[in-house]
Order: sequence, then C-alpha cells, then structure tokens
Amino acid sequence: MKNIIDYKIIPLGGVGEIGKNMMVFENNSEIIIVDAGMMFPEDYMAGIDFVIPDFSYLYEKRNKIKGIVLTHGHEDHIGALPYLLREINVPVYGTRLTLGLAENRLKEHSLYKKAKLVEIKPRDTLSFSNFSLEFFQVSHSIADCLGIAIKTAYGNIIHTGDFKIDYTPVNNEYLDFYKLSSYGEEGVLLLMSDSTNVETRGYTPSETNLKESLLKAITTAPGMVLVTTFASNIYRIQQILDVCKKIGKKVAILGKSMEENIAMARRLGYIDYPQSIIVSPKKITESKRKNVVILTTGSQGEPMSMLTRIANDSYPYISIKETDTVILSASIIPGNEKTVTRVINRLYRKGAYVYYEGYEDLHVSGHAAQEELKLMLTLTKPKYFMPIHGEFRHLVHHAALARFMGIPKERILIVEDGNIVKITDEKIEIDGRLDIDNVYIDGKNIGGIEEDILATRYKLAQDGIITIIIPISIENHEIFNPEVISRGFVNYKNTELLEKGKSLVFNLVREHVKKYGYQNLNWENIRNKVRKELRKFLSKEIGESPLIVPVIIEV
Repeated sequence: MKNIIDYKIIPLGGVGEIGKNMMVFENNSEIIIVDAGMMFPEDYMAGIDFVIPDFSYLYEKRNKIKGIVLTHGHEDHIGALPYLLREINVPVYGTRLTLGLAENRLKEHSLYKKAKLVEIKPRDTLSFSNFSLEFFQVSHSIADCLGIAIKTAYGNIIHTGDFKIDYTPVNNEYLDFYKLSSYGEEGVLLLMSDSTNVETRGYTPSETNLKESLLKAITTAPGMVLVTTFASNIYRIQQILDVCKKIGKKVAILGKSMEENIAMARRLGYIDYPQSIIVSPKKITESKRKNVVILTTGSQGEPMSMLTRIANDSYPYISIKETDTVILSASIIPGNEKTVTRVINRLYRKGAYVYYEGYEDLHVSGHAAQEELKLMLTLTKPKYFMPIHGEFRHLVHHAALARFMGIPKERILIVEDGNIVKITDEKIEIDGRLDIDNVYIDGKNIGGIEEDILATRYKLAQDGIITIIIPISIENHEIFNPEVISRGFVNYKNTELLEKGKSLVFNLVREHVKKYGYQNLNWENIRNKVRKELRKFLSKEIGESPLIVPVIIEV
C-alpha cells in the first residue's frame, strides 16, 4: 500500500499584514518553522510595545518540531524568536549575521546560553524524513539573506524570503539565478514570493546607488547631521561610516540596539571602520557639532527611541538646532505614519532640514518591484503560486501579476494568517483555518492583553473617563448627591452639564430603590442602567461618549 504523506503550509503571520512573518511547514511526522517575527502596534493598540504571532498551534505539536529557519535578521523575521524559544527548545538555523542579530535578542531575554544556534550557508541542505531544505542566496537590504527550496514527495516549494534583484549589490551578494533557474527546470510545484513592493513599477534601485546621495547630503550639510536607520541594516550603516571616513567626519553611535548590532557586525567582519572616527556623544561640543554625524535608532518614530528623545529635548547631550540636518534612511512601515510624521514636524519646528521618504528620500527598498517579481516567476515557472509578505492588497496585486504571467486563477492561493494550505499529489488548496489571534507584548506582560482591554484603552485615549460615585445610606437607605470625577473628558469644566448628569443619575437610582426596595436591589443592574442612561444623555447633549464608571458606595 502506498504511503500517503500529507503536507500543510500554515502562515501564522506575515500575510495580510506587514511584519510578524512566520510560516509553518508540516507533514505527517515533522514541522519546520520559517521565521518568527514581530510587528509594530497599530494606533488602536494603546500601551502595546509590539505584536507577535500566536504560537498555540505549535505548543500542541511541539514534539514534531525539528527546527526554526531564519531567512534573515530583520526584526519582522526574528523579533518573536525569544518568546517562542521560552516554550520550544529546538535548533535555530540561520546565516552567520542572522544568528549574530538573533543572539543579541536572546541575550536580552537570558536565553542565549540554552539556545541551539546552527550556522547555515547558501547551497547548504537540511534533510528530514519527508522533506529536505536547500538554501539559496538572495539580495535584500541586509547581508546574509536566504531563500529556501523545500523538496517534498510531490514537488519543490520555493520560499523566496524578502528579496530584490540587485545587479550591483553590496558585498557581491547576488540573487542565485543559477539555482532558481535549475529549480525551474526541475519543476516548481509552488512559489511563495515576497509581495511588499508589488505596487511599484519597474525595478528597485540598487543599494550601491545610495552612497553618492549620502555623500552629497552629509558633505553639504551646514551643521550637525543625524542619520537614523534600522539597527539591523548593516549595509546602510557601513555606507554611512564609509562616507564619514572619506570626508573626515566623526561618528557618534546612539541607541542600545544600534551599538550592539554594530559591535557584533564588526566582530564578525561585516562592518569595517577605524576606531578613530568614533566619538562619544558626551564629548560633542558646540565648536565640533558641524564635524559630527550622529548614527542612531528611531526611523519609525518609536516613543523611546533616540531620535524621538532628541526631537523632544529629552536627551541630555544632543539637541537639534537650526542648520542641522536629519536623514531618515528607512521606509516608513505601514501603521507608523503618524508617529514618524509627529517626529518630523518637531524636527522642522527646531529649524532642521529633514530627508524622509516621499520628499527628500535617502533610502532604497530591499524588496522587489514588479519587473523583478515577473523575473522570479519566469525563472521558477511554478505550477501554483502563493503571494506572501504583504498587506492583503499587496497579495491581490501580486496574484494579478501572476495571472498576467500565465498562471491560471485556480492555481493561485491568496491566504491569510491561520489558513491551512493542504498539499496532496493531486492539488494544492486551502483546507480550513486555525483559530488564532495576535499576541500583544506589553512590557513584561506577554499575551495577557485581550482585545476588549485594547478597546477600553483606545476609548480612554479618545474620549476620556467619567467616574460617578453614588453614596447610599445603609441605615435609612437615603441616596446622597452623586460626585463626579472626570479625566481626559473635554467638557469636564462644564459645570451645568455635569450637574444635569448628576441629577439624572440621582433620580434614576432613587426610582430604582423605590421600585424594588433596598433589600432586593441588584447593584450590577443599577450600574448598567446608570452607564447606559448617562452615555445616552452625554451623546445627545454634546456628541461625546466617554468611558463611564459608576461606583455605588454604602455608607
């Protein structure tokens, strides 16, 4: 009897959204996890530091998990790794730089010593019972990036990881055209391809194109220069250091992640610079400001990042002045537009000149544009196609591009987080969905923040809160005049409005006591009634709907 092998692909993050990338490949006896990333919170996620995938499905099947493969070292691919390794102790496979970046994350969580980190290189293979993995080099905005060819009983699956086609890449890290075309000749059952830049026509510019632009911007700046980029963008950091060395500028490195990643990359040989160009921010005097470039974190407007602190005048050694130049050398991740814009506006108010995406842009993307995505489809010639890594609109546009390239609509799968993609010897199809949710990281609170708590936080932030305290005498059941405490409610000084509200609540509670009798009162029903009627009153009077907290005190 033929041994039937069931294969499944389950995205736990990274489809229908930017970030939180995580893909599960499963067969009868084994699971391989590809990436474990985090995502920045959206506006309504008040108080949340970041979001990670829901691992509950993996906890149930931990005995099947053979390893975690990291395609590259960006936070949206490795940021959730420490939280996964708290519960699942399996080997983590990645290139040298990727493991170095992961190591820094694991040390923050005191997990590095027990982690099993295994270095892999392009063209290496990992073999298991029912599938094997072969890795191929891709170009991106960070060094040491991999795509994966997963060989199954029914054919090859290609997972591109994040990629672009760069014909003049930094460090000569070319996309492995030969391997991809050989897979295409051999036969590709399914291509899973990066969709982030599918809305951009033409080609993505090379990273090397940026060096002259950075040189010009830094050289012509009349005052101090502050450059912010992702701390993991080792290529960009090297180019900034090269420019500063060339024109005789000193460099001050700010931000814990920036300092740690540069130190790690230098130790591993990915970054090279003379120590003589580095200066402590404490030693930057007024006379030396124009000879200094600050290299720091905060390209996404994170509240506690160095760029935001400097913009808010809350960093003791450096302040922004007129004639200073600030370069945001990173694309704005969807959802972060407001926070980034807020920081940019503060910088402009201080008289700085600001380079940022969409205006004076000193950044190139690490993701393939339309013509590069077409080339990937042409090289691999897949039977089935699944767009990954992008918001839902990106997936839809990439699916349309694949149809244009000749793949039939019925062989294109647009999936969302939790969908179960089943692979048999006959077809590939979506076959059910896991019940998964986002997991919110709030300081040290992991996964304990529910959607209703986030909704309450958002309402507090938007509309404020009114606490109405209703005293009732235990002895004679007399109802005293309620007291109102308001926070963050725009009309809190409107005495007449609040007096009307207090009177409404007083009469409502008095009637309730009179109707049911003190001994038969249901306090929760009274609180709900007060909440409902007071909200209705405020909405009618002023169109506002703050959070209302009724408190009944027996005195």
